[in-house]
Amino acid sequence: MRVRTRIAAAAAALALIVTAAGCGSGGAVAKVNGEKITREEFDSIVTVAKKQDTTLASLKEGDPMLLQYKRMILDSMIEAVLVRQEAKRLGIKVTDKDIDAKLAEIKASYPDENSFNEVVKQSGMTMEQIRQSISDQLIYQALYDKVAPAPKISEDQIKKYYEDNKSTQFSKEPEAHLQHILFAENDKATAEKVLKEIQGGADFGALAAKYSTDPGSKNSGGDLGSAPTSKYVKEFQEAADELQVGEVSGLVKSQFGWHIIKKLGETPGGIQPYEEVKDLIKSTLEQEARTKTWNDYLAKLKEKAKIEILDKQLAEAGKAGSSEATAK
Repeated sequence: MRVRTRIAAAAAALALIVTAAGCGSGGAVAKVNGEKITREEFDSIVTVAKKQDTTLASLKEGDPMLLQYKRMILDSMIEAVLVRQEAKRLGIKVTDKDIDAKLAEIKASYPDENSFNEVVKQSGMTMEQIRQSISDQLIYQALYDKVAPAPKISEDQIKKYYEDNKSTQFSKEPEAHLQHILFAENDKATAEKVLKEIQGGADFGALAAKYSTDPGSKNSGGDLGSAPTSKYVKEFQEAADELQVGEVSGLVKSQFGWHIIKKLGETPGGIQPYEEVKDLIKSTLEQEARTKTWNDYLAKLKEKAKIEILDKQLAEAGKAGSSEATAK
């Protein structure tokens, strides 16, 4: 099941990473309304995907899981071709200038050009593939916006969603704002020494910065921020729940070592007020409606399209996948 999940995630991530259809050689694995997906471009995408996931790379040729994965990649490529064809029919275009602007935006999220180039190198993709991927994403978004615009959501719809889901989606656990100092399991003597210093009035944050072995909170004086105590291991949670605001625990043993915990504050739980979440609900309802409209639109495109899977193994993998889905 773990490999199956990885396959689904990888296929989704690669859905738009395709080279320009029909430009390769070595025969075709599929045709979409007469437009070829070549063996060369298909194999190149499979190679990139394997390079990005070591579990998939470990699957041997002939493994049914690898074949299923390849079929998912092919289905993603077919969908990308259909989207491009439909966008062209509707007059949607993406220019080199648009691609350059998006590429510049992506590069700006990296510290420098070398960092970006290193990520590209590790991905196994060429710049041509990256530019085509960006083009496909821009086309996909433009078509999505055109055929699935945000619908008008009424106040009554928002309130109904809130009432139907407030006990599950909008219920908040109580939160505790905590500090802690963590010591290694074999360093109880130091933990006891530091606890005495704290009980004597020493600054908790300063001692955390000096002694704590928790890299995530050490530099912030042991501050863990506010969170439900249920996120912590059982021993830590139970000790934190017993503390009053401003109180410091004794030594608490967990699988990570010895803790000293201080409670800085508390936030009560309860149902989030309607006014606090109504904008989120509105966005959720809009997105759900848009997604349904888009999925229905894609389904109709596929129904009308002439899709030919020319590779026999991939064609059989598609039939097996459909049978499995029906059985479930």
